[in-house]
Amino acid sequence: MSGTAPGTPATARAPGAVPERRTVPERGAVPERDAVREPGAVREPGAVREPGAVRERALAVSAQILDRLADPAATMAATRIPAEAADDGVPEGVWAELTLGSGSPGLSIAFSGVNHRAAEQVPRAHAYLGVATRAVASGTVAPSGIFKGPGALAFAVLIAHRATGGYLTALQRLDAYQRDLVRTVLPPAVDDAPLATIGHYEVVRGLTGVGRYLLARVESCGEALESVLGHLIRLARGTVGHRGHRVPRWWALDAPRIGSEAAFPGGHLNLGISHGVAGPLALMSLAWRQGVRLPDQREAIESMADLLLRWSVKDGHGVFWPPHLTLAQWLAGPEEYGEPAGWPSWCYGAPGVSRALQLAGLALGRQDWTDLSRASVERLLTLPLPDWGIHDHALCHGWAGALHQLGRLNEHFGDPRIEALRDRLATELTSAFDPDLPFGHRFTMTAVRYGSDVSGYLDGAAGVALALDSYATGATPSGWDMPLLLS
Repeated sequence: MSGTAPGTPATARAPGAVPERRTVPERGAVPERDAVREPGAVREPGAVREPGAVRERALAVSAQILDRLADPAATMAATRIPAEAADDGVPEGVWAELTLGSGSPGLSIAFSGVNHRAAEQVPRAHAYLGVATRAVASGTVAPSGIFKGPGALAFAVLIAHRATGGYLTALQRLDAYQRDLVRTVLPPAVDDAPLATIGHYEVVRGLTGVGRYLLARVESCGEALESVLGHLIRLARGTVGHRGHRVPRWWALDAPRIGSEAAFPGGHLNLGISHGVAGPLALMSLAWRQGVRLPDQREAIESMADLLLRWSVKDGHGVFWPPHLTLAQWLAGPEEYGEPAGWPSWCYGAPGVSRALQLAGLALGRQDWTDLSRASVERLLTLPLPDWGIHDHALCHGWAGALHQLGRLNEHFGDPRIEALRDRLATELTSAFDPDLPFGHRFTMTAVRYGSDVSGYLDGAAGVALALDSYATGATPSGWDMPLLLS
């Protein structure tokens, strides 16, 4: 399982190799389906059903989605951008094997992670694990953190092991792979200069995501975990010189996304949970709560939380966080930040950053941090849904992600208003279910909103099924959201 290490720069999405087209799985009718709405048209609050009925329908929709994903070959073939949604008018297959975005590991996590009809999902999860294992054996996909390559398979096997008690030999081999990876890629010291890329430390491609796997397997990966945490602790403390100024050690010279380099000539500071400072904060806080406590870890948590406190800004609706900062924005300070709030998502801003800050507050007993986390959720309670700006259904930056993250946050807050909001979000997802689509929902991958048929965990239907299942059953997720650093 050799290849590039965590921190390899992200590349533009390449068309996946799509197998011969097969028949899409049988589509059963979902009972009492709402009339089809225009894609992205948000329901009025008054249209929400009674909570019990919403949960019942959410469970039915989740089950229907999973049934449509049951056949790996058919799912691969149907995962595509149709011609009408493609930027160039040419249909494109977007199955990306060995990823959590749109590949077999993420689909396996979906079948291992659901609570409803769990026993019958085991062979479905196993089928996708078989596809992923063969892909690893072929050596055609290079590793890159936990969302791509063997790291993605490791999380899928871990969740399957927790669900069934099996796969122990495979899990032990993947433990060894992750331990060897850390020994290979972890630098002996922290350079006194900005990082080349956020991919070095982030959740998706970097050490924070690897650290979450190691924490879940601390009994066999404890030494590697301490090495990763120690490195992140050193990054969290102090500053480095950059263009005549002092910036946090998290400063990276790349842009937050491919194609935006011209807007970030001096690099950037990333504040999100998927690609930025909130990710290591969540990892260190989870480790602290699990009893893994290293020298200077408390101070590192305090440093990252204080950074997020400083850069919590306000608009007319309340508190939010910038996704990232240019050098000019960093030097001007939060008082001069003038960009509008982005839409609620996992990757940037609330509720993803809200959850990281809540975990930190719970870890160190800091009420001020949990209060700020709650204030950021309060903003969502007062902001009308049509003004949220969400134009996707997925976990990463869609309605499913908002639904699930608010559930995680409310495990501590216990606010009935948040539960009522979750009922509305679940209604948004269930009313958008269309039995004429391959996976019941479409997702936004191009300029055409809700135009693409995506099956995956992070970017597609599998994530919607998981979020609806956790909401409907009211059960604590069985670890399926660990790769998101939400637990």
